[in-house]
Amino acid sequence: MTLRQYLFLLGKVVFAGGILWWLFGKIDAGMLWGLLLAAKPAPMAFALGFGVVIILIAAWRWRRLLGVFGIEAPLGALFCIAWIGQFFLLFLPGPIGDDASRMVYISRAAPGRAGEACLSVMLDRAIGLGSVLVLCLFVVPLQWAVLRLTSQTFWLAGAVFCAGLGFLVAGLLFLVLARPLPPGDGIFGLLPAGRIRSELVRLWNLGAGNKRAVSQVFAAAVSIQLLNCITFWLAGASVGIDVPLLAWASFVPVILASNVLPVTIAGLGVREYLLVLFLGVVGQVGAEQAMAASLVVFAAMVAVSSLGGLVYVFYRGSAHPVKMES
Repeated sequence: MTLRQYLFLLGKVVFAGGILWWLFGKIDAGMLWGLLLAAKPAPMAFALGFGVVIILIAAWRWRRLLGVFGIEAPLGALFCIAWIGQFFLLFLPGPIGDDASRMVYISRAAPGRAGEACLSVMLDRAIGLGSVLVLCLFVVPLQWAVLRLTSQTFWLAGAVFCAGLGFLVAGLLFLVLARPLPPGDGIFGLLPAGRIRSELVRLWNLGAGNKRAVSQVFAAAVSIQLLNCITFWLAGASVGIDVPLLAWASFVPVILASNVLPVTIAGLGVREYLLVLFLGVVGQVGAEQAMAASLVVFAAMVAVSSLGGLVYVFYRGSAHPVKMES
């Protein structure tokens, strides 16, 4: 890591630590500790199980996206790589994270197609973010009368709602109107002729010719976000929060979208602040219970990601050959 990268990582640690320090200064630490000790194990166990299922769905989604590029990878291999990525994301923050580790593994498995393989990782990340925003578009209105009561929840919910609307409109227009283009035709004809324009046209044509696969990838991404909502709900149930799942679904996507911002490590600090904020507004839940639920979510993430470390130790990519179409 370079000095700049170290400073960026240090800034994220300081930012997360500052938020947590501020939050802990406003709650009863003894009450929080008591809630964690009395947490129900059954909902926590289900939350762990959903964490593994989410990784499996993410691997299937990535496999379908690779198929658009003509790269056929075994689901087992991608499941292992995705799980390893979760380990790096949490325990080796900075430039070596989920996306970087996946790019390394898939580029090694697909020699000669490393550029496309790495591009699939970036597109997969973008589709994941888009799925969160589109989900916000549908769930935020359900609790809008409550979310607009404070300026913080009003602007956060409003921003992700507008972003989700833009993503949904763009996606629907693509699925309905997109058609394969010859080089230089359509919107790309405005760009200077060259490799960049040719590559954009090629990518457009791959998407336009595989709309079913693209739709399946997006549907899988939305299902992952719904499972994330259930995981938060289970974490809340484990510490005695009696808020309906539908209410959780109205703000958890906003939290997930906010966690994408690279200002902290694995969303630590941001997740806690927003969960205290939204649960207080939507469910009239005390800060101690909201903080306890957030820590249960984080503990589930740590547990699942730790198992990814074991996968990293024992995984051998050569045992899962990748096929490539011309």
